[in-house]
Amino acid sequence: MTEKLFGTDGIRGVANEFPLTPEFIARLGSAIGQVLGRGERALALIGRDTRQSGAMIEHALAAGLMARGFDTLHVGVLTTPGIAYLTRRLGARCGISISASHNPFEDNGIKVFGADGFKIPDAHENEIETLAQTASQAQANAAIGQRRDDEAPITHYIEFLLDAVQRQPILRGKRVVIDCNNGATFELAQRVLSALGAQTIALNDQPDGVNINRGYDALEPKVLRETVLRERADFGVQFDGDGDRAVFVDERGNYVDGDFVLAMLARDFQTRGKLNHRAVVSTVMANVGLEKSLREIGVALERTAVGDRWVTERMRATGAVIGGEQSGHIVLFDGGHTTGDGLYTAIRVAELLARRGEPLSALAACMEKYPQVLVNVRVPRKPPLEQIPQIQTQVEQARATLGDGSRILLRYSGTENLARVMSEGSDARLIEREANAIAAVIQETIT
Repeated sequence: MTEKLFGTDGIRGVANEFPLTPEFIARLGSAIGQVLGRGERALALIGRDTRQSGAMIEHALAAGLMARGFDTLHVGVLTTPGIAYLTRRLGARCGISISASHNPFEDNGIKVFGADGFKIPDAHENEIETLAQTASQAQANAAIGQRRDDEAPITHYIEFLLDAVQRQPILRGKRVVIDCNNGATFELAQRVLSALGAQTIALNDQPDGVNINRGYDALEPKVLRETVLRERADFGVQFDGDGDRAVFVDERGNYVDGDFVLAMLARDFQTRGKLNHRAVVSTVMANVGLEKSLREIGVALERTAVGDRWVTERMRATGAVIGGEQSGHIVLFDGGHTTGDGLYTAIRVAELLARRGEPLSALAACMEKYPQVLVNVRVPRKPPLEQIPQIQTQVEQARATLGDGSRILLRYSGTENLARVMSEGSDARLIEREANAIAAVIQETIT
């Protein structure tokens, strides 16, 4: 029986431990080549974030792919959405981003995009998993692929971002603080936002291979907030390690997460007649404040399971053009993109600020956020939470205590050994107490 390797965001784990050992990664590369190569000579585009382990994984993947006759094009450090865009732009058979996104540097991962720029379907992932873990693989191609290193294609991605606003200086006269978290945007973000006229103040833009995401706070980046206030900036934006997320801080120091961004952009798209399907897609984690904000303008919120993969799939199925997650992973199908992109999101927010002539705090006021608590519990395994009586009893007690209008959500992280407890309601102190009580039971029962 083969082990499940692909999660909601590719394969992820501790670097140099299974499944991210060089030996097994080479098998993965070979399996990817078998499944996606269709017996033809093809091109695989490969990029990575700034983790120390990225080069090791890159070489091993390339070896497996080249053994299947794939040519590999290596563009160096680039954001995950940059890889997705260039895969289509260059006509590659697949694109591979080597990154563990917002995880600490010890982790790494492999995300695979198809020729269309979307993550490969479940059927392909399952086939790759099976082939990589079987005792023997089909004989490799007689023709060995060639490797080429070339960062020049990144220019195409930068042009795509700038063309989204017709290269207009929409940030002229604006002071913008950028927190790159020593990840894949460490050069790219300043280059792009400066080209749009911004005076940039950069934080965490000196990666050394081990400091990626050090101090990263997905929803409340405190250092970014302090810097925005101290520098009297117009706003701040934080990117995660692979650049597919963006969360903001407004000029008053308020946190503006993905829920606020979805609310703002939905209003703007609707006003301009670009909100297809009259719906926004988000996940079960979306704040109820977003749901109410959208309802005010006659727009529905469609919820999916947590993970941008599910958001994207629902958007494609329904024709929605706006979707995303509270974490800042915003997916916009308004300009030819196929995945969430922190830089693209920042540009769309900046364009909205320029068009409206209002500060970010005024635009974000379209949504009132309800108190929400998220407690993470590290677990050694992931048994079904709904099948553990002690946990379900505690959840029922919490729901009775919090009353109508509250929400409690339990789930496992798709990328880490964590159980997550989300509690939402009108009383911040009460929801925190009940979330911690549930977390304590999880800690006691899952050993």
